[in-house]
Amino acid sequence: MDRVFAAEVLDESFTFTSGFILEDYAAKAFGVYQDPGQYGEVIWRFAPEAAERAAEFRFHPTQILELQDDGSLIVRFKAAGWLEMVWHLYQWGDKVEVVAPAGLRALVEGYQRPDFDALP
Repeated sequence: MDRVFAAEVLDESFTFTSGFILEDYAAKAFGVYQDPGQYGEVIWRFAPEAAERAAEFRFHPTQILELQDDGSLIVRFKAAGWLEMVWHLYQWGDKVEVVAPAGLRALVEGYQRPDFDALP
């Protein structure tokens, strides 16, 4: 929206497909962008020292939180939008690991800094 400079009203309209639910459609994305080729299960593991803080976040409306015996936290949900996920994950530094999918894991590899003094 930050790049919209003008709008024009058209004499056109549309109707939603029968059974369309906006909330379900929006939940297919992590943020705004949806790439159907990226849609699938996402699994993040937060280190024990970040688990409590991560558990306070609502990363996605369908997320499932699983506290592990070692104190780490697994977060699972289904969504697309890897670039938006990477932007968010960067602020967690080396306190988060992408377990799945492999393509998302490759995007964050090498960018998990250990020198962040605070968690989001």
